Amino acid sequence: MQSFFRKFYKLFLRINALRNLISFTKAFFYLKILRKKPKIYNGNKENISSKTISSNMRVVHEEGKLPEHPTERFLFNIGLNQGNPKSDMIIEPVNSVLSSKLIPKERVKVLSIGPRSLGEILNIQSHGYEYKNISAIDLFSISSKINIGDIHNIPYEDDKFDVIFCGWVIAYSENKKLACSEIVRVLKPGGIFSIGVSYSPITNEEQIKKRGYLIGTKDRIINTQEIKDLFENSINQIYFETNPENKDLHSQIILTGSVK
Repeated sequence: MQSFFRKFYKLFLRINALRNLISFTKAFFYLKILRKKPKIYNGNKENISSKTISSNMRVVHEEGKLPEHPTERFLFNIGLNQGNPKSDMIIEPVNSVLSSKLIPKERVKVLSIGPRSLGEILNIQSHGYEYKNISAIDLFSISSKINIGDIHNIPYEDDKFDVIFCGWVIAYSENKKLACSEIVRVLKPGGIFSIGVSYSPITNEEQIKKRGYLIGTKDRIINTQEIKDLFENSINQIYFETNPENKDLHSQIILTGSVK
């Protein structure tokens, strides 16, 4: 009976509005009831794009309070779960690989890099993974489930995880090879990684002119081959990849593979 309810709950979590509600409620409890401030990475930032943390801080006031203006509350709510449907792009290829290998997702140890919100963790759980087996790190967090950590120095021991989801994080790294080497280090031999990167036809110069700053780093990734090159000789097998078909349109670059 307990197993039935767990499965039902995970299916229920496929509803984005429900994940949104749970995430917001827990954030409200964390910030307003417990009166805790957002956790922010204060370690070595030399490998991190300068605007990475500040752009994420827009979801809460610097003093750690919930926004009071209705529009700000709406932005805060959206900010908590931004990327949830997008994260399916890196989760679903892994689901297929595990199914083909007859590996139960309930036993898989997962690391989510850069989820920002609890909503992302709940989204992973909704795909059949066990909540207790999901770890997460980010540079910014308003959730007790998400630990503070840098992809360039992942705070876990070697060979710990079966799967790593790294959605839209690599683009903010000034040392992408180091980031990928850390992914390899904490993955078990044969472990699976799934990486997502946004592709934009807008040049760095146009972006700076429009926003006043550059999102990510100057050396932008434009295809999966560039991600493969970052792993050097550590890739065992590629299971799934998708590249921009039209260089004039925005799209997503996805690479899923395993390490040696």
